[in-house]
Amino acid sequence: MAGSYDYRVVALSVLIAIMASFAALALAGRVTAARGRARQAWLMGGATALGIGTWSMHFVGMLAFRLPIRVWYDWPTVLLSFVPSFLASALALFIVSRPKMGAGRAWTASVFMGGGIAALHYTAMDSMRMGAMCHYSAVVVSLSVLLAIAISLMSLWLMFLLRDEVTARRRRMTESAVLMGAAICVMHYTGMASVSFTRSDDVPDLSHAVSVSVLGIVGIGLVSLMVLALALLTSLMDGLEEQRALLHELFEQAPEAVALVNLDDLIIRVNREFTRLFGYTPPESIGHRLCELISPDEPRDEVQKHADLMADGQRVDAEVVRQRKNGSRLKVSMIRVPVSLPGGKIAGYAIYRDITERKKAEGELRQSREQLRALTGRLETLREAERIRISREIHDELGQTLTGLKMDLLWMEQQLGELESLPAANAILDRVVGTTELVDGIVGTVQEIAAELRPSVLDKLGLGTALQYEARRFQDRAGIPCEVRVPETDLALSAEVSTAFFRVFQESLTNVARHARATKVEAELKAEPGFIVLSLRDNGKGITDADIANPHSLGLLGMKERVAQLGGEVVFQSHPGQGTLVTVRVPTAAAAPATGETV
Repeated sequence: MAGSYDYRVVALSVLIAIMASFAALALAGRVTAARGRARQAWLMGGATALGIGTWSMHFVGMLAFRLPIRVWYDWPTVLLSFVPSFLASALALFIVSRPKMGAGRAWTASVFMGGGIAALHYTAMDSMRMGAMCHYSAVVVSLSVLLAIAISLMSLWLMFLLRDEVTARRRRMTESAVLMGAAICVMHYTGMASVSFTRSDDVPDLSHAVSVSVLGIVGIGLVSLMVLALALLTSLMDGLEEQRALLHELFEQAPEAVALVNLDDLIIRVNREFTRLFGYTPPESIGHRLCELISPDEPRDEVQKHADLMADGQRVDAEVVRQRKNGSRLKVSMIRVPVSLPGGKIAGYAIYRDITERKKAEGELRQSREQLRALTGRLETLREAERIRISREIHDELGQTLTGLKMDLLWMEQQLGELESLPAANAILDRVVGTTELVDGIVGTVQEIAAELRPSVLDKLGLGTALQYEARRFQDRAGIPCEVRVPETDLALSAEVSTAFFRVFQESLTNVARHARATKVEAELKAEPGFIVLSLRDNGKGITDADIANPHSLGLLGMKERVAQLGGEVVFQSHPGQGTLVTVRVPTAAAAPATGETV
């Protein structure tokens, strides 16, 4: 006998298969997320819902097949066919809810699951009662079983991969559900193609048989869809409840004080840290204006400014003073973040972190730094004064003594020259001349030491001349050309600022000689609006960022600290292979000499 299909019922079976697949993907996530008795409940409920969906799809697919004879169904056999459907569904949910699913476990489970689906199909076929005989093609039956196993394996992997509802996207789940549903339908209709019918004169046993009408088909389909929709809805509601509980716990356990407010700045909710920090419990906070609750003394224009920024959807970051319930004040770091609501409305939340101790520590650290800087400045002043004293002592005392010694030696040389007739006169004269030359060398060394300690030209002729003098000395020692440009008229600088510029210049030249491998140095002293600037550039290998940041670079640190005491800064700019530019900037107000000071 030749049969035919009602494609409307076929379409209904495909829809049920897709819905069952979508429910399987959703329920896999719920079974995985649940624990204890809740997991068992989800496993049983999910297996029942999926079993009904799979069972219904097969029967609707069978009812879509039309024969030229009347067909009844044995209802005990029909009910019995639900058992393998339920067991296959339970097995699938149990397997995919495990922490891991290796290839061996997946293949084993797919064999049992595919066998259960095949058992469902052929048990359902056995429930048919009619005046005909069924003949099965072994090849096509085997193919349908293999398809059932392959489809089960695909379903298990998809359910396992998409069980995490946090990362599984709805579009991806929908596509996977359509693929699974279509594959299940292929397996079912392959099984239907394995059977052929021939008329028989035998009277079928109709003692437990029922006839299924079109209305029954629609009823089975609708009930199945409702069951699957209910399962999906329950899964969705459970997932939303879990997310709500998670968000609630994250909100309550937040390490910062958080307050949710509406568009009118009325508090909707506060967390535990807000209560701990400000002393207001949720009942005491909700419904009150946030600004009136914890910042009653804040200027209205500041409050309005923050409100306007929030209304424009902008984030507000500020460090402010807020008031606790007991009236005490504290410094907090405040973040106001706007939140867009349906309908274009703007609400937001405020986050507060207590920074009172941090600000106190920063104040103490700042005070310590200022004290240390003052101490360093005092030590530099004392050291510079001691250099001046030692330089003058060497220049005046030792220099005068050596000058007197040289004059005596010159007198002796003159007297011995007149006594050339004496036998020993020439030998004594040679010794005196050598001693005079030695004294000249000692005088030069003393002058060099005095200049290193404190060049007298800095005190007598000013900073510009002292820089040019130091440049010539550097050029003579290192053999590196050094050009210095200074203003035509000497700048009116205090002795402290002049000394700082000179010492930074000295240290920079020392670094060039030691590390730069330069062949040329250029420097310039000039006045800019509001600043006195000294710049020094070489054409060497260039200083690196690591050198600048190195805490052991005491010379660079000393330069920075010396200028920082004057309210200025030292900036190092370098490009590898192109040299280094050192720029010293000191405010003009700090550079001016005090009244009556001699520069």
